[in-house]
Amino acid sequence: MIKNIKKAGGKMAFLLPLAFIVILFEWIPLADMVIRSFMDGGTFTLDNYASVFTKPVYLVAMKNSLWITLSSSVIGLIIDFFVGMALSGSKGKGKSLYLSLLNLTSTFSGVPLSIAFITVLGTSGVFVLIGRQFGIDALANYHLYSLGGMFVIYVYFQIPMGTLLMLSAFEKIRKEWKESAYLMGAGNIKFWTHIGIPVMMPAILGTFNMLFANAIASYATPYLLVNNSISLLSIKVVDMFVGDVKQRPGLGSALAIVLLVIVVVQIGLTNLCKRHFEKGAEK
Repeated sequence: MIKNIKKAGGKMAFLLPLAFIVILFEWIPLADMVIRSFMDGGTFTLDNYASVFTKPVYLVAMKNSLWITLSSSVIGLIIDFFVGMALSGSKGKGKSLYLSLLNLTSTFSGVPLSIAFITVLGTSGVFVLIGRQFGIDALANYHLYSLGGMFVIYVYFQIPMGTLLMLSAFEKIRKEWKESAYLMGAGNIKFWTHIGIPVMMPAILGTFNMLFANAIASYATPYLLVNNSISLLSIKVVDMFVGDVKQRPGLGSALAIVLLVIVVVQIGLTNLCKRHFEKGAEK
């Protein structure tokens, strides 16, 4: 018994550095942010949260962030599914090359990504000039510095990470299932709608969680493109801490807590759906 306790204690000792890092860089800053969100000038107040949920500028920021996050995550997930399907069925150098490209583009964000899209789809971007030259209105009138214009960028950086996550989900689909379904007269669409997608649904929902969190917390690229001309929750959070006129850390902490709650609620709802599909798969 004593030996087992010592053995377990030895294993737990390896987790101490990780626990220290989590407490130091996550739990302590989170606790500080929660406390600060209820403070204004050293006194306890609920005014910060009242401002978040009553002032139009912050309500619009939440609305814009939720719209572009949900829409880009759903569209990105659909693209990731079909790209992952294509890659899972391919072999050889082509697959290796595409995976290398996905790994490379997954880290392509912030300033380089903004400059790239300004060059391609900005006011005098390459595709915009081509659209004007050949009378393609969709390109000639493309407005990158808007919420709809940034939608393309959000979808772009959802694809590499989402595809890499989806690839592991396709490994759960056995060839025997496909062969059995085809022998019983089920077509490709029927197989995926009745067998493939339900089996993969927990992994699909997990990927959606990552895409959602990735999009709603995105800051550098939208800030460089639109600054404060379009209200986004992530930009408003940072503005409260580094504003040129007046810094309001209490309000910024409240906005950050609201953003965190949105992500936690979304993950919680998605996990409930995951449990439903996991129980169905066990049956």
